[in-house]
Amino acid sequence: MKLACATARMALNKVLVATDLSVVSSSALRFALAISRRYDSKLFVTNVVSPAESAWVPPEYWVSSEQIEQVVRQQMDKLSAKLSGVPIETLIDHGGVAEAISAEVEELGIDLLVLGTHGRKGFDRLVMGSVAEEIFRRVACPVLTVGPGAMSCSPGEAEFKEIIFTTNFGPESLAAAPYAISLAQEFQARLTLLNVVTEHIDACTDPQLIVLDRISRLRALIPEEAELWCRPECVVEFGRAGENILRVAQERRADLIVLGAKSAQGHTAAATHLLPATAHKVVCGATCPVMTVRA
Repeated sequence: MKLACATARMALNKVLVATDLSVVSSSALRFALAISRRYDSKLFVTNVVSPAESAWVPPEYWVSSEQIEQVVRQQMDKLSAKLSGVPIETLIDHGGVAEAISAEVEELGIDLLVLGTHGRKGFDRLVMGSVAEEIFRRVACPVLTVGPGAMSCSPGEAEFKEIIFTTNFGPESLAAAPYAISLAQEFQARLTLLNVVTEHIDACTDPQLIVLDRISRLRALIPEEAELWCRPECVVEFGRAGENILRVAQERRADLIVLGAKSAQGHTAAATHLLPATAHKVVCGATCPVMTVRA
């Protein structure tokens, strides 16, 4: 079924960027500011003062929560003074980072959340967790995650000229399709629709028939009028999803990757720590921002 509603301009009236005042989150902030200017959005900048941040600090360096908040407020005020071009509101919250940001997204009616992530892997990821992944599996709005590989491409203005939309035809990725198509229209970008065949292929099956079938399904996602303002191209690959998505994005010098993300079911930490999620692999390895959308 064609996504007839996909040509409507994506409304981004309120953009929220979460910052821990690090270099990584500074990169995310530049993307959030550029997008807010492009869409005439109000920009909210939030910092969550979390007890987890002081868990690894030796007792001799412990300070009161009031002292921590005072320092954070000073830094946030300095940050706000440097930003211009859009209405800005700074926020300071307390508690678990994922829980606090999810609550802010709902309470403020946020249209886009922007995050920076250090892209932890392996044992470090198991112990410390992946806050960004936990958040984009919780919140209802699209999330633009700026991973460590995308830090160097922070823009002065938001310009997405090469967009990769990847789908496995599940409900999550189909929910992401209208955003990819709308952004391609907004930026007059070249749009690549990518499907990675991860299933085992029987020796008796002709791979070319699978390719033709998947390309047909990809083309069915594109509204007819999309041909007027972008150049959609359908690509089918075989193998591991994360590796192929990153390779295609690298080869095409993508400015943005758009994909669906499954909601966290049950215990969020277990879901994000133990499963080798494609979304997390792509966010960690991409050299451009990654937009995830939940169904």
